[in-house]
Amino acid sequence: MQMIDIQAVYEQFNTLSASIKFLIAGVATFFVFMYKTFATMYAENDKNVQSTSTQKLEILFKLQAALSIYSKSTKQIADQNELIYILANTMMYLDFRLRKKIELFYENRSDHTLQLIEKQITYELNNSHMILRKKLPTERFFLFTSNMVRPLFPVLISLIFIAVSFFIVINSMLTGDIYKQLEIVAGYFSVLNALFIFILLINVVIEDFKSVHFRWIPLIGSIIIIVLPLLLMNPLIPVFAILFTQIIIFIGMIFANKIT
Repeated sequence: MQMIDIQAVYEQFNTLSASIKFLIAGVATFFVFMYKTFATMYAENDKNVQSTSTQKLEILFKLQAALSIYSKSTKQIADQNELIYILANTMMYLDFRLRKKIELFYENRSDHTLQLIEKQITYELNNSHMILRKKLPTERFFLFTSNMVRPLFPVLISLIFIAVSFFIVINSMLTGDIYKQLEIVAGYFSVLNALFIFILLINVVIEDFKSVHFRWIPLIGSIIIIVLPLLLMNPLIPVFAILFTQIIIFIGMIFANKIT
């Protein structure tokens, strides 16, 4: 395999014009800045997730012990109220499925509901061995590699979006009709919105599917936003109407999320 001649590359770089050198330096600086930003963001997120997971496990162990104590008690009103008090103090750390079961126990106070709660707690604790056990050297190596590579994806996506945006704007400026220019830009941003929502949905499905409580309005709104750019193939439908519809749906999703 032929080795790269660093000296030749350096000499070739010096032959470039000042504007090209400035452009390369700007892109490189932006790349490093974005990589560092995303790497820091991922590291902080992993740290918070690890801390939350550990805290949740501690709470689940305490809940398991409290349920065991209650099962051996007389199960009088005082015992039930004490258990409900313990459950209420841990609700904010539990996922929505377990919270629903606890809320059901508030209403019926039945042993069957407690058995469902205990069964799910046992299931989650049995599947928490990956958090508790010490990682092998090979696992630590792959985790380190993943942490190094993971920030590259959003950085590359950002660079591609910027490059495509620049190309679209330049291409639209070549057309003499101002309405046509705006139409091209509006069509591009419509597709960009759809891609953004699509990436968010994929991320939710891959990383947080088990812990996310899907609501119908945001889910249907996201699907509509993703599908709407397909109407760009129909010349009878105005591009601005498609983009405006996406914006209205997105705003509606935000308000619906605040209300619920």
